[in-house]
Amino acid sequence: MRNIISIVLLAGSAGIFYWLGTPEIATRPPDRGRPPAVRTVVAEPHNDGIQFEVDGVVVPFRQVQLSAQVAGKIVMKSPNCKTGRAVRKGELLLEIESNDYALDVIRLNEELVQADAMLAELDAELRTSRNQISSAKDQLDIEVGHLARVNELFNRGALTDSDVDDARRVQLSAQNAYQTLVDQENLLTRRRTRLESAKALGSANLQRAELALERTKIFSPIDGVVVTESVEKDGYIQAGSPVVELQDTSQLDVSCKLHMYQMNWLWQAQAAAYGNQSAEVPNMDEMRMTQAYEFPTTDAVVHYKLSNKEYRWQGVIDRIDGAGVDSQTRMVPCRVHIPDPLAATLSQDNEGSHEMPPPALLTGMFVKVTVDARPPIPLVRLPQEAIQPGNTVWTVDSGKLKQKKISIANSTGEYVIAYQRDDGLQAGDLVVVSPLATPIDGTQVSPVGDDKNGRTDSASAEKQQGMR
Repeated sequence: MRNIISIVLLAGSAGIFYWLGTPEIATRPPDRGRPPAVRTVVAEPHNDGIQFEVDGVVVPFRQVQLSAQVAGKIVMKSPNCKTGRAVRKGELLLEIESNDYALDVIRLNEELVQADAMLAELDAELRTSRNQISSAKDQLDIEVGHLARVNELFNRGALTDSDVDDARRVQLSAQNAYQTLVDQENLLTRRRTRLESAKALGSANLQRAELALERTKIFSPIDGVVVTESVEKDGYIQAGSPVVELQDTSQLDVSCKLHMYQMNWLWQAQAAAYGNQSAEVPNMDEMRMTQAYEFPTTDAVVHYKLSNKEYRWQGVIDRIDGAGVDSQTRMVPCRVHIPDPLAATLSQDNEGSHEMPPPALLTGMFVKVTVDARPPIPLVRLPQEAIQPGNTVWTVDSGKLKQKKISIANSTGEYVIAYQRDDGLQAGDLVVVSPLATPIDGTQVSPVGDDKNGRTDSASAEKQQGMR
């Protein structure tokens, strides 16, 4: 009985299973006509130039070595005249014993007073001599007239030869007296010339003595920092001996090196500037000669990171540091001029503090230099994720993938700046930024771009491509 019941249950279960059957699953044929979607962006023209960064080290703009111009004993040395101390322009640093030089000034002043007195005496003698000459001239005129009357009376027979000889003798005596006085006046005049020359020489010696007296005090010619000192108080120095060396702190330089292709960007920017001025320059040959050897002055920013703060200074890269290209590195050593080392700005502060910037840019600091080159060449900006190995990008042209080789000018953390080429990448191209598994030229794709609201769709990308 049990077996019969089991068989009935088993047969019933099989019947139910057969009656229910296998349910039909609805299937959808694969959509083989729709190409895969790729995310794209439009390659934008880059008109902000090329900013590139190089390493640099702060160096002095100039160092001035002061030497003693007179010999003597050091009687005073300023407390600031020590290595590392800051000094101001016009500050007294050293003083040399000045007694001997002061006595020379007094002596020469007295000699000038004596020279003035001698000239005054000589002028009095000259006035007396001129008065005597005037009287002698009148006497001579009288004697000449008397001799003429004697000769007339002699011709009439009223006087003898002896009378004529006496009159002629008196006339000659008056003439000799007159000539003697004239000669004396000439001698006095020449003597006055000699005394004036002696006075001028004494005046020059006095000026030299006063200059030597002034040079006993050594002042700082610049605002700077004492680099070296070689004398002490109570020591003796000779004229020409170096005493202190100062470093100018009002201006500083940064020494850096540029590659030749970076220099080419600067030269291109300079050539464009000269091209804009060519219509106003009458002598083009002279302008080309100047352009060939003139350094392309370019704006630059110097960065220095201290802890979590970053400071920057405005500068200008304006000259080559040396004769030309470094033969070992094949780079061009350049100088960035910082006109105001105190004008530091805090460009980044990750600590959130409000501390003041450092007091100054200091020599020896290792810094970063950002150079702002403005070459007149067409550039295009791309996101980093668009760059493929081998400096290539995938673009979408008429719904098909196309690989293009690019030449990178510069790159940042987000973007890559590349050159536009007539046969390569140009502004307005749709560039693929999404990953591609096995991309092949000519593969049909559906571009999906970012619209103004941040959504991605293929219509906006197709519209951007159609506008090209």
